[in-house]
Amino acid sequence: MDINVVGVGVTGFATAEVLRRLGHKLRVYDSNPARQAELEESGYLPIAMDKGELTFFCVPEWNLMEALTTGPKFGLWVVRSSTRPGDVRALQDTFSRHIVHLPEFLREASALQDALTPDRIVIGECCSQHGTTIEGLFAPLLAPIIRVDPVTSEMVKLVSNAHLCTLISFWNEVHSICERAQVNSTAVGKLVSMDHRISKYGAVMHGRPFAGFCLPKDLDSMIGLAKLLSLNPSLLAAVREVNMQMGGSLGTHAVHQQGSLK
Repeated sequence: MDINVVGVGVTGFATAEVLRRLGHKLRVYDSNPARQAELEESGYLPIAMDKGELTFFCVPEWNLMEALTTGPKFGLWVVRSSTRPGDVRALQDTFSRHIVHLPEFLREASALQDALTPDRIVIGECCSQHGTTIEGLFAPLLAPIIRVDPVTSEMVKLVSNAHLCTLISFWNEVHSICERAQVNSTAVGKLVSMDHRISKYGAVMHGRPFAGFCLPKDLDSMIGLAKLLSLNPSLLAAVREVNMQMGGSLGTHAVHQQGSLK
């Protein structure tokens, strides 16, 4: 297939490279001219506005509307941004076209490897026909493929990262208690997480806050969504507070998460 990828950062590059290795023709666009030149030098074709059976939009949520407005109009649109539940359906209405939501579950340090060997692929399909198209595209990766509506796939992405944030903050608070009690938190984390019911994710943070591009903003997005629904997300708010106490910064993305694309 002839495929466009708009936004070639961590997610966009992993998406493009996986699809290229699966035998597809990739055309890419990145707003950073130096990055675009680098990609073309490595063999990627520049994007063509009137070509491409699919266009993957791998841009931050707050840039998504602009990318959709100015990007290729040809072919099926696939959004990989961490949109809030209901945003993709609203975008379908705004642009009067079908849009698939394909959340990514990649770690920044190992994005390409994660994309090549995913533990699952969640497709937020706009319709059965386009869900089948995306399923066929990624079927060679031999990962479980789950097809749901876009609202569900959007929520799955946010909940996944909010859960990881919670685990990190839990273990960081344990670290603080251990430190005050003069107990080795490394030993505690290793021994406690030997129980198969208890995740060891975050047990080796030892006071280092979660950061990076996705976890802070997606936690903010979950908290913001709960408040929009007139709920008090006390647990998630506590997770954020623990992280801030560890010296972490939730970044400047929160301001972009207060509204909605609806």
